Amino acid sequence: MTSETETARSGRPLGFDRAEALTRLMKLFWQTGFDRVTQQQMAAASGLSTSSLYNTFGTKVEIYRAAMDDYLRRMAAVLDPLVDGVRGHEDVLETLARLKTVLDSDQGRFGCMATTAMTAPVDEHVVAATRRYREQLREGFLAVAERARGLGEAAPDPSMAANVLTAAVLGTLTIARAAPESPELTAELDSLRDFALSWRRSRNGVRPSSRGSRRA
Repeated sequence: MTSETETARSGRPLGFDRAEALTRLMKLFWQTGFDRVTQQQMAAASGLSTSSLYNTFGTKVEIYRAAMDDYLRRMAAVLDPLVDGVRGHEDVLETLARLKTVLDSDQGRFGCMATTAMTAPVDEHVVAATRRYREQLREGFLAVAERARGLGEAAPDPSMAANVLTAAVLGTLTIARAAPESPELTAELDSLRDFALSWRRSRNGVRPSSRGSRRA
């Protein structure tokens, strides 16, 4: 437990929660972008003085790296059904539903922190992190398309499906920041769901039986 003496020396308030402060910093960068975030905004978001902020988290770039890593860990939970599921099109639909939940949240109108970062990468750490994010997205869609075909669903060629879905999701996330209230965003999500639903018929024209279930 941190003593009052240690708290006074570090400049951190009693009851300071580093994880919660990082979450608030992540949301600040998600909303505002790296370049426009100021020291004062970071201090206010974290509840720390400027000196304590840097003593706790490091430089602005280091804070942004940690914030991006935190964001991508959260997005991994959105993509979890793609790799860890045991179904076909239903796991795509579940992933899209989780994505819509993110977009419907207070932060959702700011699109995707990672896709925003791709347009103006801060450093090699962020470049590598966002590249891996794209790779994970594609690998997930590849896995679920291969699984769907194994279940007898009419999924297209897995490589083609992975490329199309990855590009479509990244584009949808970009639209979410540019025009969060636009009918275009709803149309994009509806088209993605329709694409996944089209897999329900089997390749021989008979709808496959539902096999497998989501792991707990």
